[in-house]
Amino acid sequence: MSAGSPMVARLGLANFLRESRGSSSAVQAAAVAGFSKATLSRVERGETTISPGDAKVLMEHYGVAADTIESILPLAYAAKEAGWWQRYKGAVPDWFSLFIGVETAAHRIRTYEPEWVPGILQTPDYAQSLIEKDVSAPSPDDVQEGVNLRQRRQEKLTGTAPADLGAVVSEAALYRVVGGSRVHREQLQHLLSLSERTNVDLRVLPFTAGSHAASYGSFVILDYTVVQTEYALVYVEYCGGAIYLEHEKEVDLHTHTFASLQADAASTETTRELITRALRSAA
Repeated sequence: MSAGSPMVARLGLANFLRESRGSSSAVQAAAVAGFSKATLSRVERGETTISPGDAKVLMEHYGVAADTIESILPLAYAAKEAGWWQRYKGAVPDWFSLFIGVETAAHRIRTYEPEWVPGILQTPDYAQSLIEKDVSAPSPDDVQEGVNLRQRRQEKLTGTAPADLGAVVSEAALYRVVGGSRVHREQLQHLLSLSERTNVDLRVLPFTAGSHAASYGSFVILDYTVVQTEYALVYVEYCGGAIYLEHEKEVDLHTHTFASLQADAASTETTRELITRALRSAA
């Protein structure tokens, strides 16, 4: 069974174990597996992994059918594997690993960004200029790793099975000069090129749209599949960390917010015109 990434395998196993336990005692289940209730809680939230043997013990305790156990156990093995992003240690803080892991396996990505071009759409020089402004004062090596990581992430849009990307970007991002005029122009040209891809739905939210549904800031919705079950994760970043939302009501709220933003944004054709206008003004 392929979950797409170790992080998604961990989340898939976590969801299955949590749902399988149902209303049964967490204390009793943890005791059967030989660890604490706190550890079981972290496992069910996808914050840590457990051995395939412990996962099997829990599933047997919950009364899961033998054939189902055999179909789920590969998730426990996959969750222990190293993710490709772990080679970019200087660019992936602990709180960001979950995002990269789920984005790697996502079949659909929806993102709203009011200030900058989203990371998955950034050119190397644009990304470098932003990363260098990080107040944590990253080293030159960390900056380069961050640039390389963002470029690797773009393979999600250009690989053999590319994800669908829906991106709404404020018109302000088109005029914010990041990295100087040359870098600015190259980034705008890159957006025009990406907007031609059939799996990319890029829309600009123009100044003329006035008020909109996401005045509180940026967010990303990641849709992924584990064991033929659909899941969604909402990512909201703040200075030095991030919030991950999985509850159905929270996901629905952000889904409706994104739909509202798309409705208020320019059409894909007009978006290209807006980018071209910004590009001409940057010349």
